[in-house]
Amino acid sequence: MRVFFLLVSATLTLGNPIRAEVAPVVISGSSNETWVGQRTPFYIELRAPGSFSGSAAFDLPQIPGAMVMKIGEPVVGSANLEGESWFTQRHEFALFSQRAGLLEIPPFSVRFSRREGFTGDATDLQEQTTAISFKIKRPPGTESIGFLITTESLDITETWDPAPGTEPLKAKVGAVFKRSIRQRSPQIPGMALAPVPSTEPDGIRIYPGNVATNDKLARGAFLGERNETITYLLQKPGTLKIPPLTYAWWNPKTERLESKTLPGVSFDVAAPPAAAPDKPANTRTRMWPWLLALVLIGLLIWQKNFLLGIIKQLWQTVNPPSKQAARKLLRACRQNNHTVANTASINWRKTQDSSFQAGTELSIALIELQRHIFGPSSEASWNGKELARAFSEHLSTAQSRPCRKLKSPLPSLNPQR
Repeated sequence: MRVFFLLVSATLTLGNPIRAEVAPVVISGSSNETWVGQRTPFYIELRAPGSFSGSAAFDLPQIPGAMVMKIGEPVVGSANLEGESWFTQRHEFALFSQRAGLLEIPPFSVRFSRREGFTGDATDLQEQTTAISFKIKRPPGTESIGFLITTESLDITETWDPAPGTEPLKAKVGAVFKRSIRQRSPQIPGMALAPVPSTEPDGIRIYPGNVATNDKLARGAFLGERNETITYLLQKPGTLKIPPLTYAWWNPKTERLESKTLPGVSFDVAAPPAAAPDKPANTRTRMWPWLLALVLIGLLIWQKNFLLGIIKQLWQTVNPPSKQAARKLLRACRQNNHTVANTASINWRKTQDSSFQAGTELSIALIELQRHIFGPSSEASWNGKELARAFSEHLSTAQSRPCRKLKSPLPSLNPQR
């Protein structure tokens, strides 16, 4: 009897050979040693015994002082693994670090769907990558540079509106000038290029604008572009100066520090004309705002139940998706968690329409958050108070806009042809 069971087991094993163990997700790096601010590629290869279905999703980790980005589209191929033919997808990623030393990308989740053959049912998988480490080196002589990129070339141009010229420009208090700076570099995405410094000269207020990136990939050549427009507001009379702006980068080919300086600008600001003395207001002029306020308060009290009913109905029927994302962002600011706040701000931005433009204070707070995460001071504690205040003011302004009048579903009482 025992011999019979052994023969049956051997027959089943020969009839259904066991597939060798093949890792469905493999992570690898082309180089484990790189410079600060340099594009460091690494790859994730997905494997399937049949064809792939849909697009893969990657839960990229948030790393203080560094940024991880997905580059381009996957390369589909095949490989002979453990004596069998497997379908493969090779995805490219790029690491940009502003911190020197040993940097580890921790394991993260990868979700994709695969089939056993070409027409079989798709199976959803969630796998975990292994950790991968890189040694980040600080180029010599760059210790005093805050934000450093590593590239063989960097093209920087600027335009002004209006153009100030080379001589001190005659202007008045309250005059506004806009400065647009464009950076272009091969192999560096726009989001990894250096932001415009926000240090304010004496008597001049700076308002950073939204950052626009335009990355291009053609025939294997990658070109990153970053466009920023900043606004200068002249706040006091006298001779005001915007100092020269220097961009520095490390050339890994020549191993030399290179730079380009945008010239400074001077303004000869005249004092505003003296204001005429105010005429004393009569008693009636001083009293009518109070009377109007009393009338409004009386109307509010009289129609209290009606107004409460409208508010309750709106609260129950109107709950936009952006509200939940806004609460998560404010909660992260109160907890002073810059990593969660950055993720929450991105999720909230996705709920806005394409015409959305952040206000000045909110733009400044968001840029400060990014500068803290990707800048050299990311190890210091972050205070989310300013971002919470700016974001709360933005929400209050957006909610105070009047709603559009809804069209009545009833026909006109006296329609006219």
